[in-house]
Amino acid sequence: MRGVSAQGASLRVWLQSTCLLAVVAGYTVLLLINQRMADWQRLEGFRKASDQALSSLSRRAGGIRDLKRLLREESVTVLNLTLVLASTLEASGPRETEMDQGQQWLVQTVPLDLRDGSRVFVKIRQNVSLSLQQERLSFWLLVAAAGVSSLITSALLRPVLKQGLVDPLQMFGDQLQAIQMPPSPVDALRVEEQPKELQPIATAFNGMQQRLWNTWEQQRMFTDGMAHELRTPITLISGHAQSLLKHGAPAEMSPALELIRSEAERMSSLVSDLLDLARQDSQRLTLQRQAIQADDTLLRLYERMAFKVGSRLHLDPGSEQAAPTPIGQGDLHRVQQCLTALVDNALNYGPADGAITLSSSTGTDGTLILHVRDEGPGVPPQEREIIFERFVRGSAAAFGQIRGSGIGLAVVKLLMETMGGRVTVCDAPGGGADFQLHLPPFRASAHPPSA
Repeated sequence: MRGVSAQGASLRVWLQSTCLLAVVAGYTVLLLINQRMADWQRLEGFRKASDQALSSLSRRAGGIRDLKRLLREESVTVLNLTLVLASTLEASGPRETEMDQGQQWLVQTVPLDLRDGSRVFVKIRQNVSLSLQQERLSFWLLVAAAGVSSLITSALLRPVLKQGLVDPLQMFGDQLQAIQMPPSPVDALRVEEQPKELQPIATAFNGMQQRLWNTWEQQRMFTDGMAHELRTPITLISGHAQSLLKHGAPAEMSPALELIRSEAERMSSLVSDLLDLARQDSQRLTLQRQAIQADDTLLRLYERMAFKVGSRLHLDPGSEQAAPTPIGQGDLHRVQQCLTALVDNALNYGPADGAITLSSSTGTDGTLILHVRDEGPGVPPQEREIIFERFVRGSAAAFGQIRGSGIGLAVVKLLMETMGGRVTVCDAPGGGADFQLHLPPFRASAHPPSA
């Protein structure tokens, strides 16, 4: 697959490099061995020839005069060796030296015992220039062979690695990426189509996917069941609290009953949010797509929330006097749910007497933008993306200043994305936060979404 790597490089490159290095290392060792063998053979041949020449001279020369005569008569050359009387009386081993206009020679000085019992020292030389030239030629031929072998190895490895490694891994990766969330048993990898080496991995992955699916189903059933089970007692608690408030409960009990009622409503909203998240995760959240009128939508929200927010909630008159805003597209009930969540968020994070303003505008791409502005501390730039993630709360809430579950804004993001829109936040004019719902333009031919 595309992301397969070994120590930061692609596996194919890593294997090719390893093979090429092995070829180069093999030829390097071969060159060193060949050089050592050539040196040994040259010295060994020189020693044997020297021994033969000295043995011949020792048998034939009775004294120093005979030796000089023999060297002259034979033109001082014996067995491809040049022998002369040494000027020193000290033996020396074979050594390579340069003499006679760049010619390479092996030279040594050895003692020679004559038949008359005298001993002389003879300098033996052998011209090895031709031998060294042949060795250098052999060296460069081996270097050339190493280069050609490396090129051939690389050319042969490329299709082999592509067919036997890269392509199977790519297919394996494509199948993994094609698996939908939540994972379904029908998305199991086809083990028999995988290379033999990858079949155990595919089998293990299918087993893991089946376990994930079972866990997912258990979680979905538990969430749905708990949500439905909790709704009934919460509704009863809220209803009884409202009934007592309306029908003459003692005055001293009114604050407690109002607290019970408000907390029951908050619990009901939390249960609904959790159920929406669970439905979206299991791809069972369905929405209706319809025309969204900015003024009508904001007015409904204002009328519904006015009793709770009081004089803090304002409907921006500028949105009514400006040029007509576009008609958005979405689920009216879910849009109202998103706006309510944003107003509740403004109530939590804004000052106790801070205003909350509802307005609308038009995006540069023709989208309908619904604004919920507050006069709170705003949202730091580094938090403007993460606050829409599940169970993530702003920095103020992190220090215990604000209560909340951390799922309200996550549900807003989920619903907006399901409707084809998005939610953003920026600084409001004059301070505070400006939460924006971006709804796509209405298209009469659009089909109801299934999510």
